[in-house]
Amino acid sequence: MLALLAGGAVLFPCPAMAGSFRSTSGVSVTTGDYGTSEDTTITQLYETFVAKGQVGEIGVTLPYLFRNGNGVTVGESRRAQSGTIPEEADGIGDVQVTGTYFWLEEDESRPAVDLAGRVKFPTADDDEGLGTGRFDVGFGPELLKHFGQLITFADFELVLRDKPDNSTIKSTRFDYSLGVGYPLTDRFTGYASLDGGTPTNSGADAPLELVLSAVYKATETVHLNGFLLAGLTEGSPDFGAGTSVTFYF
Repeated sequence: MLALLAGGAVLFPCPAMAGSFRSTSGVSVTTGDYGTSEDTTITQLYETFVAKGQVGEIGVTLPYLFRNGNGVTVGESRRAQSGTIPEEADGIGDVQVTGTYFWLEEDESRPAVDLAGRVKFPTADDDEGLGTGRFDVGFGPELLKHFGQLITFADFELVLRDKPDNSTIKSTRFDYSLGVGYPLTDRFTGYASLDGGTPTNSGADAPLELVLSAVYKATETVHLNGFLLAGLTEGSPDFGAGTSVTFYF
């Protein structure tokens, strides 16, 4: 499945594992003009912790952000407030808590179906352009199906947003990810996905991105992840890249 990280729509494949706990440490960088007159580069350092049970899992992502360029607010395709934001800023991002219910197991006739939800807490400083300063709540299904060695997946999310006054952000948004994966070796699996959704802001383009990613199984309990992103519309960053390491316990 895919894990959506706070603030930058960064996606990493997350294969199912038997361990009851995992932690991920990572960094990602995205840059683009989003249809404005200047580029904005967002660097994100994050820690994710997930506890897994028999029927589901719960996790939390703790990001720290660096923003250079004042064309957009982090996580948006326009400034989320009417006032100006500084050219450079850094600080804690919006903390996200996620939960997943393992609804249906995969069999020959149907995909595995999980029901996922998340809450974005407004821990980032909106005056610094590091977040909107409001809550977001998202929920939707995640589907996974194998055809031989080919892995197919489709994730959908409806996002309900606490819209700030005098803001151009949308109060609802629909996001999706459609992709495939294939094990190239016993240790290395490659993925490709098309990630998009409805516009995050009034007057902005709908985001659409091509994401190429990979997972390298260094050991049974240590996985290395990486991705490259190419934005296909002005609603997305032009480019992105990132890497992380996941430990399973």
